[in-house]
Amino acid sequence: MTKKNVNRETRQAQKATIQKHEKKKADTKQAEAKIEEKKKEILLNFISETIIYLDEDGKFLNTPIHNNSILFKKFSQAETLTLQNAFQDKESAIFTRELKKCLTSGLSEFEITNEGEKSYYKVHLERVDTGKALAIIKDVTEAHLLKKELEEAKINAENALRSKSEFLANVSHEIRTPLNAILGFSQWLFENETNNQHREYINTILHSARNLLNLLNDILDLSKIESGKINVDIHPMNYQEVINDIKMVFQQKVEDKKLSLKITTDSSVPDFVLMDELRFYQIVFNLVSNAIKFTDKGHIHISAHAAKARKKNRVNLVLSVEDTGIGIKTAQQKNIFDSFTQQPGQTNKTYEGTGLGLAIVNGLLKKLNGTIKLSSKQGKGSVFTVTLFDVEVDHSDNSRVEPVRDGAAMKLAPCTIMITDDIKYNIMVLKQLIGSENVRFIEANDGTDALAKLKTEKPDLIFMDIRMPGISGFDAAELIKQDKDLNHIPVIAFTASTIKDHNTRINELFDGFLQKPVFKKDLNALLKRFLKFSYIEENIPKNTASEKQIKIQGECQNNLQNVLKESRDVFMEKWEYIKDNLIIFEIEHFKEELEKMASRYSCSPVLNYCSELDNGLKAFDIQIIKHKLGEFPDLIGKLESYNQKMIH
Repeated sequence: MTKKNVNRETRQAQKATIQKHEKKKADTKQAEAKIEEKKKEILLNFISETIIYLDEDGKFLNTPIHNNSILFKKFSQAETLTLQNAFQDKESAIFTRELKKCLTSGLSEFEITNEGEKSYYKVHLERVDTGKALAIIKDVTEAHLLKKELEEAKINAENALRSKSEFLANVSHEIRTPLNAILGFSQWLFENETNNQHREYINTILHSARNLLNLLNDILDLSKIESGKINVDIHPMNYQEVINDIKMVFQQKVEDKKLSLKITTDSSVPDFVLMDELRFYQIVFNLVSNAIKFTDKGHIHISAHAAKARKKNRVNLVLSVEDTGIGIKTAQQKNIFDSFTQQPGQTNKTYEGTGLGLAIVNGLLKKLNGTIKLSSKQGKGSVFTVTLFDVEVDHSDNSRVEPVRDGAAMKLAPCTIMITDDIKYNIMVLKQLIGSENVRFIEANDGTDALAKLKTEKPDLIFMDIRMPGISGFDAAELIKQDKDLNHIPVIAFTASTIKDHNTRINELFDGFLQKPVFKKDLNALLKRFLKFSYIEENIPKNTASEKQIKIQGECQNNLQNVLKESRDVFMEKWEYIKDNLIIFEIEHFKEELEKMASRYSCSPVLNYCSELDNGLKAFDIQIIKHKLGEFPDLIGKLESYNQKMIH
């Protein structure tokens, strides 16, 4: 063999070795690539999202792993996939549009909905190279359906709450309407009955009807709390005045049950704090009422102290109501603040009430930034501890002065009153309570009847029911106010609905508001406000302070017209607001403003009235305060009578 042949064979052997090595290397790379591909496949199988690599024409540069999604059409693995042949027509069109946006802006996010299959997808599309994009498709069907269910549940809950509120408003109206007859006629019978035993029976009817009204108000309060419609009105409040009022309210009940009512107020409690007095009163009232209800022997103890809060000029006000009553089982304590809850065995056959008191307390405290805790042992008694956090201390000056008294029966001047109501006995109740021989009554059974009679009659005052068949009280009042021959006549909303604070149409269309059941003091206040009247003073001894009070001289006599105008236009409206709420700060403010006006005109009768009201405020005597507030329209009436004498 020649040397030349040997070299050729050597080169061929080397070439074969190289080729074999390169093949082995290529096979290794291919195997590694397959392993990497398998790894990717395994990884992608654990990812719930579908990932697609696209070119600018919508051609798939990879095969989507999760191609069994109902989002895709059925396709073969060998098929060249594009947006058009992989997706349904609607989804394909959306994808194509968003792909163009993505390749221009770099990013696009959108949602695809398959309404037929009720499936929902979120797509994140991002440019990764020139003319290429990566799409990540996430199935959000479960989250979407859950969100939809939550939205529907929220709507249903809101509708249910609205329906409940409407139902309670309707129930309130339907209960208040017959209560109007019960309370109205009972008041009239009580005032006109001379037989003591009969008066006792009538008083029992009145007491029971008022209890029913209180229960109804509890249910409405809870409904307002649950629907978030309870408003908080913060004003300076004297803690001791509220507690004294509570003591006075429950004193008779405590004595009847032979219990003792103790009150302890630590010196740390400020004289005045900024608080919603009405809501605070409700809280304490319900706690004390509950304590008395479930205590047959021993005592009720109301105690309070104040601890420093973090903020300057604020305190944490802590109030406890302790009783020696039946106590509450440990197992029942966690449910005690739920609505309509009483302990097993504590049925309302034994303990009257709805079981709403503590639920109302709990709801009100949440509005006032407060909490309540219970400590109780069965058979030993209970302690309810209320903490109101960050209560601001009020340092405003609250100065005061001295008293005198007056009193007289009211007599209406000859007048005509229209009463419009579709329920006959409501008209009868109002007529009996007005009970004046000088009044001519016009009766109308609905809005249409009232408007027809007003074509020939021009009454001095109209009482208009709101909810009537045909033309409602709102519509009738609106038509009256639009008529130039009638719009001077005061129209009073006369209704069983509790809508005064929540219906702007009441304020727009009516001159006053009288709620059923009707209480005589409220009715008299409206009559004095809108009709002429005088006083029968035969029961007042001559030369008393009341007589002296109406002797007007000098500057007051010259300014009497101004005094009467301001009293009727400004102060009667303020009096209407404060007379029932008994918010001490508001009464003090009313007294101070009235005193300023009286001083400006040197009007001694009004100044004397302010001094007497102030004396009640200074002594924390709720009875005097109530009595003096009730006399304010009488005072204005006397000034009016004096003014008429001067004119004649």
